[in-house]
Amino acid sequence: MFAAKRCYIEKLVKPVKAREFCRLWFDADAQMESARGYRAECVRLLSRILSVQTETISSKWGSGIDFEKMPEHYERTLAYANSLRSILDAAGNNEELASIVTERLKQSR
Repeated sequence: MFAAKRCYIEKLVKPVKAREFCRLWFDADAQMESARGYRAECVRLLSRILSVQTETISSKWGSGIDFEKMPEHYERTLAYANSLRSILDAAGNNEELASIVTERLKQSR
């Protein structure tokens, strides 16, 4: 049953590429993407979210902001992280939801 449920959930979650994830996280437009330091911010963010060394991302995932050599299995983790960001953003606008999320986080520790 767990495997079937997991398969169903995986079909619902669309993998997210690194560039798209950074754009969503930072609410970036083309001008921000071209600004000095944007790639470094993305590298730091990806490192924290994926638990991958910044040196690995900088040297092995490509030189631009597309991170085209990022291993595909990280795309699903980025999708989950983006979903969580969306939920937390929504919770910030809804006091009751924020309370529920905060309580759940306390229980999971």
